[in-house]
Amino acid sequence: MPPPQKNSLGLFGLTIFTLVALVLGAYYRLPSLGDRPMHTDEAILAMKSAEFQATGHFQYDPKDFHGPGLHYVTRVWSKLAGWGDSSTWTEAQLRTVTVVCGLLLLLSTLLLRNALGRLATGFAMLLISISPMMVYYSRYFIMEVPLVLFITISIAALWQYSQGGGRWWLVLAGFAIGLQHATKETFVINVVAGLVGFAVTKMMIGDFAPRRSGYDIGANKRRAATPWLWVTIAAVVTSITIYSGGFKDWQAVKDSALTYLNYFERSGGSGHEKPWYYYLTLIFWRKDGLVWSEAMIGGLGIVGMLYAFLGNHTKQPARQAFLVFLSVYTLALFFIYSFLAYKTPWSILSAQHALTLLAGVGAAAISGALAGRLSRIVFRILFGLGMYHLIAQTNLAIHLYAADSRNPYVYSHTSTNFMQLLPKVRELQKTAPDDAFNVLVINRDNGWPLPWYWRDIKSVHYTNTVPETIDARIIIAEPEMQAALESKFAGRSYISHDSFFGLRPGVLLKMWIEQSLWDRHTLRKDQEKQKQNTAP
Repeated sequence: MPPPQKNSLGLFGLTIFTLVALVLGAYYRLPSLGDRPMHTDEAILAMKSAEFQATGHFQYDPKDFHGPGLHYVTRVWSKLAGWGDSSTWTEAQLRTVTVVCGLLLLLSTLLLRNALGRLATGFAMLLISISPMMVYYSRYFIMEVPLVLFITISIAALWQYSQGGGRWWLVLAGFAIGLQHATKETFVINVVAGLVGFAVTKMMIGDFAPRRSGYDIGANKRRAATPWLWVTIAAVVTSITIYSGGFKDWQAVKDSALTYLNYFERSGGSGHEKPWYYYLTLIFWRKDGLVWSEAMIGGLGIVGMLYAFLGNHTKQPARQAFLVFLSVYTLALFFIYSFLAYKTPWSILSAQHALTLLAGVGAAAISGALAGRLSRIVFRILFGLGMYHLIAQTNLAIHLYAADSRNPYVYSHTSTNFMQLLPKVRELQKTAPDDAFNVLVINRDNGWPLPWYWRDIKSVHYTNTVPETIDARIIIAEPEMQAALESKFAGRSYISHDSFFGLRPGVLLKMWIEQSLWDRHTLRKDQEKQKQNTAP
């Protein structure tokens, strides 16, 4: 390995940065994980993880729901944490999976400390620990944070190999790329952006040095291709092993390739169309009742890019090569995702993370350029105020506005009002005879996330159309279906519940209760009141 670069931050200082960032990261990621209602995507993935844990088989759907990577990670963590039977898993437990991945993502920055610089690494870890977007989705049981973790590991491993590391770094890079494919098929966008970044760096800067054999495509092409062969084999073997469930389900392996036909169609929008500048508003400025901004990260990230191209890197050409690669890679990601009509806020997380790494570089560059003591003090005060601003937004995002549509990271989310429906049905379940309780849910999206919350109630039927015959004790449906629904009652008497329950923005639910069940429920409540009134 080459000698460590000279840096204004020593090993002790980097250790302090790491500990502070880790404490901040855990502080904002771990508390109250079960308070927010489950998003539809979370609920579906939770059900799939529980089923995978119970059966040992993952049924891959090439049209939706993505690969089994998250579910394998969940399975491993559930065993390490001693969760027990998957039927008892809670929302808070499942979200700890992505919390752990988020903290590992923070720590993975250390693998790039010689590429970013120690001071830049410290700044980047601090920003990752409190970034509202990064914190919010680290508390979200979806694929994005694990995917970004695997992407970062693959980039860091290739960097380590380029600096003289052994072939096990190539194997690690391939393993991480295989996990990316097994986690979410859209990883190909990151691969394309990475290739663009690599090509531009080769043309502008040259080799990543000092190991020419790993990257030089010049004289000895056969030797230059060998490292990529190690990466490719490790990636393919990892992906096939996971998709096939240990070489048992080869159809899933085939489908993992054919699925890109579906993704090509979905890239046109599929109801998620947004303007090209949507992701830029998430970084710099978005106002929907409240103003949200990670402009500090965006601004410092731009400074980091400028430093990559214009800074003095005479003594560290390899570091400049990496910073140019990271800059072009980040820009390519933003360009590709902005070009696609299909947009969801979590999709841009890998680009936001790369921008945050560059923000660390930008902060270190500014700090290093300030010669006077007073100017450095002013910079630290301004940086601290910027962190305070990010922390304030993070607190709003994960607590007060955790499921509020005014939060830009909340997207088609389950309403908190919806949670009032759950205890009402549970109360009615206590009243009904054990063999005479059934629920019919009629909703365009089959009632998600209700299947997760009512997974222990076996007599719930979900449909997206009004059936010909109705025999349910409780009916939950969209108000627009009322006329068609009541025409199917066939003389049975139902009580219409006065309240509406917001499933998510623009989607309401209404409840009908069979008269006999309602009468039993009312009688039971009256008896309980009488007991309370007569109690000594």
